[in-house]
Amino acid sequence: MTFQDPAGLHLVDADPRRKLFRVHRDAYRNADIYAREKELIFGRCWLYLGHQSELRKNGDFVARRVGGRDLIFVRGRDGRISALYNNCTHRGARVCRERKGTARNFSCPYHGWTFDTAGRLLSTNTDHGYPENFNEGGRLNLRPVERLENYRGFYFVNFNPRAISLYDYLDEARTAFDNLCDQTETEMIILPGEHSYTIRANYKLLAENSYDGYHLTSVHGTYFDFLRDRAAGNEAATKQLESTIQDYFTSGRTRSLGKGHAILDSMVPTGRPVAQWVPIWGPDVKKEIDAKRAYLEAKVGKDKADYIADYQKNLVVFPNLVINDILAATVRVIEPEAPDFMRVTAWAIGPQEESAALRQLRLDNFISFLGPAGFGSPDDIEMLELCQTGNAHSPIEWSEISKGFTGEGDVLHAWGRPDDENHIQAYWTQWDRVMQGLDTLEA
Repeated sequence: MTFQDPAGLHLVDADPRRKLFRVHRDAYRNADIYAREKELIFGRCWLYLGHQSELRKNGDFVARRVGGRDLIFVRGRDGRISALYNNCTHRGARVCRERKGTARNFSCPYHGWTFDTAGRLLSTNTDHGYPENFNEGGRLNLRPVERLENYRGFYFVNFNPRAISLYDYLDEARTAFDNLCDQTETEMIILPGEHSYTIRANYKLLAENSYDGYHLTSVHGTYFDFLRDRAAGNEAATKQLESTIQDYFTSGRTRSLGKGHAILDSMVPTGRPVAQWVPIWGPDVKKEIDAKRAYLEAKVGKDKADYIADYQKNLVVFPNLVINDILAATVRVIEPEAPDFMRVTAWAIGPQEESAALRQLRLDNFISFLGPAGFGSPDDIEMLELCQTGNAHSPIEWSEISKGFTGEGDVLHAWGRPDDENHIQAYWTQWDRVMQGLDTLEA
């Protein structure tokens, strides 16, 4: 299972006999490889655009950059959701300059061309100079993205018209979306606000880190100290905390879900609004959380309800979507802008029917770990930038990603302990297949 990339560089090296798996560091730093990624990875994979709850009313829109393209995610006046290139067909100006809002039409700021929310050209802001049937066949309408599909309200785009369906692309990762969406009696909604930041590192380092259980105790020790301080004086909370920390490396697993997607299932003693109560939260919310657990058991059965409620789940959808269904639920998109620079945007998501008390716990959990001043994100950012700097200023060519590699079976559907790297091996295997053209992701 040793592959070569088209340029002749040996980038992913899997040696089943020796049970070794490594990645050449040019994959994190080389400009030519990054340019090929933009063409093959971000030009052929399904990329997350937004959630249906962000477009509640007809005319609602969100402007986003996805895979290097500026797009408008919009619910038209007829209620249909679409994705349009945010690019005037006249001289190329960005039509929509607001990040979000509600619009009847979109008007280009340069020459005043006006388009409706379905992208149809309504006016050229002049009454002369253009021939009749100037827009025959809609050739000057705002261009729709080649493919737009959704799974359970999560909308994705694909810039390749021949791409396989989103349903097939998600493969076994669909079950992770199901487990998230089944938490609610109504629907999951994106909560107000967003967390946006940049990291001076290659985007794949954050993809790896987002479900890497190996670094938890070494990097995030201060978070566990925070949990201990919070539990101090509460014997039940302290006992539960220490027991779960002790069992962390044996109580969960990593699972590769096909097409490079994978998930880390782990037990971390933070409590989850759906539906895992911890003593530190006190008795006031216990009744509601217990009722939520009972609802889940009635809906999906006890075994699945226990999994949904108790396990923290870090999902990476290849190549750049992260859903952290952990102490809070977070949707995070990693947008590469250079081989050594990325922009990250994250949104909290939760059940629409959630009470104010549980919503507050959810947001407090989100802020305490993944928020801009939380215990998790700043530590992770520092580590990723250290990796990028080290890769750029060292003659060492290879990164070792061998933990848990058995050399047996299908790497794209493997599993291991919570601190193994099987799921990261699956990510790199799919990356290598797409970069070589072995998987075109076409129907």
